[in-house]
Amino acid sequence: MKNDSSHQEGSSIGPDITRREWLLRLGGTAVLMGFRGSPAASQGGPGPVKTSQLPPGLYYPSLDHMTHALESDRRFIPIPAGSETDFLRPPSGPFQPQFFSPADLAVVRRLVALFLGEADGKTELAGTEAEISEWIDLEVYYSKAVREAAQHLLPQHRALAIAYYGEHEVTALETHDPQKVWREGLEWISAESSRRWGKAFLEVPSTSQAELLKSLSGRAGDNDAGARLYVLLKEQVARGFYTSQRGLKELDYKGNGFYAECPGCGR
Repeated sequence: MKNDSSHQEGSSIGPDITRREWLLRLGGTAVLMGFRGSPAASQGGPGPVKTSQLPPGLYYPSLDHMTHALESDRRFIPIPAGSETDFLRPPSGPFQPQFFSPADLAVVRRLVALFLGEADGKTELAGTEAEISEWIDLEVYYSKAVREAAQHLLPQHRALAIAYYGEHEVTALETHDPQKVWREGLEWISAESSRRWGKAFLEVPSTSQAELLKSLSGRAGDNDAGARLYVLLKEQVARGFYTSQRGLKELDYKGNGFYAECPGCGR
């Protein structure tokens, strides 16, 4: 049999990484051999390969978390502060909206509160509307970049997305403009509030605010600015709530953490 050196343990499969390092990064060899620390450090080899050298969508597992999980005998392994996937950062000051103006964000927050059933300011969900509103602001802010990325997918990547999600979903991602829906929708709410009561939306009683929002629920199929905003807001409130701290608690969500064993297994 021909001896193919490309299959040897230390052979290179890329410009800066060997087959052995690749296996260690995938984690299987690390678990079997009781590996600790960085693959590069154990072999005196090069440091981590830059993400730009990998094919699109292919990324390394976290050696940081793998080491913590292997060295702990606890059932739940919290993410150490400052680690590479410790995304949550405590705010150092008041939230600064990226897309909405502070005045518009106040309207968004009130609309979210009404959707959650807060008509009089007294509800067990009070405070959750702020978390959801901030999430909506960030999602709307980044929607333009997401749309542009979808429009520039390589043909083979777009075909794969269509096969997985369906052409309707992919086309919607390429064409949907949440920023436009929110701009026009907030203008519609302001104009409608002035037409009905001669006041700004936040200045009218909560019952009137709820009345205006309810009037849109029966026109979800219409194509005016108010109806389009209602459909988008309803979707975003649902997604925002069930990814908020309160919503995840309601779902008894077990993700966003490392476990020494699968939660619920063996019981």
